[in-house]
Amino acid sequence: MRKFLAIALVVMAAIGCGKESISSRPQKIGFDSQISRALIDSPEALCSQQIRLFGSYTFDGSGAPVFDGERLYYDSQIEAWDYNNTQYWIMGAYYHFSAVCPYSVACTYTDGGEVVIPSYSSYTEGSDILYAHQVRDLSVAEDYSAVPLHFHHACSAVKFSIVNGSSSVLTDVRNIRLVGLHNRGEFRIGADGTAAWTLDSSTVPAVSEEHPFAGVCTLPSGGLPVNISVDYSLYDTGAVVVLPQSIYKSGVTLHLEYKKVGDSAYAVRDIELGMLGGTTPTEWKAGEVYKYKLNITDNTITAEVTVVDWIDNFVDL
Repeated sequence: MRKFLAIALVVMAAIGCGKESISSRPQKIGFDSQISRALIDSPEALCSQQIRLFGSYTFDGSGAPVFDGERLYYDSQIEAWDYNNTQYWIMGAYYHFSAVCPYSVACTYTDGGEVVIPSYSSYTEGSDILYAHQVRDLSVAEDYSAVPLHFHHACSAVKFSIVNGSSSVLTDVRNIRLVGLHNRGEFRIGADGTAAWTLDSSTVPAVSEEHPFAGVCTLPSGGLPVNISVDYSLYDTGAVVVLPQSIYKSGVTLHLEYKKVGDSAYAVRDIELGMLGGTTPTEWKAGEVYKYKLNITDNTITAEVTVVDWIDNFVDL
C-alpha cells in the first residue's frame, strides 16, 4: 500500500512539473490568419501583400518598442501571417499594435507610440492606405492568442461615369481632370488608435493655357470612344483615390472638354463638385466611394451622386 502511494505521488509530481514547464514556456506574439477583402478581391492576391507592423508595451511604469516597422508576411506553409524578428509576450504587460498596408508606404514610429506617414500623395502613389490598431492587456488576463488586425481605409475614392444625354451625337470627350483638391498630406495613427489626416496647404492646379494638362487625369489609357449614341454610357472609370477632405466651396472641380456633331470647337466645362446641390456630398470621407454620374445635355451637365462603402468598413488580414 505504501509502495503504491509513493508511486502515485511521484507520478503526480511529474505531471505537475510538466504543467509548470509548459506554462512557463515563452509565448510568441502572433497575428491572425483571417483572410478577407480590402482593395484586392482574391485571397491569393491578398496574401501576396506585406504589412508594416509597429508595437510597444508598458509594464510596471516603464515601456519599450516591440516592433518598429517589422515586415509581416503571409506564410503559405503554416497558413498564417508571420515575421522574422521573433518577439515574446511579457506577462502582465499592456501592449498596443499598429499596422499599415502596403508595406512600401514610408512610416516612422514616435516615442509616444504614434505611427506617422509624413508625406503621402494620393494619385501619384496610386493606392489606398489600410491601417489597423489593436491592444492587448495582459495585466487583466493572460491572453496569448493571435492578435486580430482589423484594417480600415484611410483614403476616399471617387468614380465618374459620363452619359450622353444630348440630342446630338458626342464625337469626343477629352481632358477629364480633377483640379483644386488637396492631394498631399500627413497621416497619423495615435497610440490610442485614433487616425487623422493633416492636409498640405497646396492644391492641385487648375487647367489653363499655361498648364493644359494640370490636375489629376482620369482618362483611360486608350482614350474615349467616339460616335456614341444618345443615353449610352460613354465613360465609366475605375476609382480615383483621393484624400478625405471638404469639397464644399473649396474649388474642387471636374474639368472636361467635349464635342458634338457639327461643333467646330470643344465645349469646356468646369463643375464644382461641392456646389451641385441636392443630395451631393460636401466632403469626402475615409472608406467611402463617391460615384458621380454626369449627364451631358445640349447646353449643361447635370450630376447624380451615389455614396457607398468601399467594399468593407474594415477587413481582417
